[in-house]
Amino acid sequence: MKHVMRGMIGLVSGAVLAFAGPAFAKDPAYPDYPHKTVTLITSSGPGGGGDVFLRNLVKTLGPKWGINFVVENVPGAGGANAMRRIVEGPSDGSLFYGVSTQHVVVSVLSDPPVTYKDMQPIVNVLFDAPVFYVRADSPFKTLTDLMDYAKANPGKLKFGAGSAASIDRMVVETLKIKSGLEFVVATHDSGGQLMLNVLSGSVDAGSGDAQEVEAQVAAGKLRIIAAVMDDRIANYPDIPTAREQGADVAAIGWRGLVAKKGTPPEITDAWQKAVQLVLEDPEYKEFYTKNNGIPAYRTGKDFDELTNKFASDMQAFFTEVGIIKK
Repeated sequence: MKHVMRGMIGLVSGAVLAFAGPAFAKDPAYPDYPHKTVTLITSSGPGGGGDVFLRNLVKTLGPKWGINFVVENVPGAGGANAMRRIVEGPSDGSLFYGVSTQHVVVSVLSDPPVTYKDMQPIVNVLFDAPVFYVRADSPFKTLTDLMDYAKANPGKLKFGAGSAASIDRMVVETLKIKSGLEFVVATHDSGGQLMLNVLSGSVDAGSGDAQEVEAQVAAGKLRIIAAVMDDRIANYPDIPTAREQGADVAAIGWRGLVAKKGTPPEITDAWQKAVQLVLEDPEYKEFYTKNNGIPAYRTGKDFDELTNKFASDMQAFFTEVGIIKK
């Protein structure tokens, strides 16, 4: 499979942060909208990929659109808590879920009461650049070094990843299956928690996206050892891909917005127009370019097709490796 793509039910409340965007400051290019306050939820914890994505998106989008955005963390159950929050909420354009691929994976792997099929894709914004990384002073300079160590020391390597349904976890599990290596896959609830454990030496390596680790890489505390995608990352042209280092694994994950089914077309149209504008905004463009985000505008219809194809690919992959029984 060419891509392995990138998100028990008890509602868990997390950090909430509002971004002011007074009505009088609205850029006239942005469409009118029926709400002055909109809540965006993420299933990742503070510092995780979904959290970083939403908070930086609304930093620019809020003032431009004249909307007060509230970002709320609703982690747990591989995104199932966040999905339930959406389904039980309104469909009037006041509540959205900032998704990666996690909610699709958990829907394929388990039987949650709410699945991705209960969500309405609204618009996709970015694609991620997934990476494997280590502490800056780690003895592992490359992914090849890491794999050689795992081969020579079965079961000793600790490879940190996200929750069971995350793209970060999927690529590590794929590496383990395809390489035939034995190592510990250490699950974490958020990308921020995983980075802390890599920095402390609790785990030897981590799987995440370049946006999550950018600040720590720039500070000289973390080092990326592989781009886990088909091509090298534009901001790190000297870092080879996993495949260039003999590991047959590649991934790409999206960052978009979904809502409750039945959300009116005028809401979807407004978001699609606003996202087109913010992707061209110099402030936001500087952020996502610096942080290795890949602009990937998709309408609700195209985003829905992307989601369904990914679900089909995941079903086939998990069946092939024996995680889902035929």
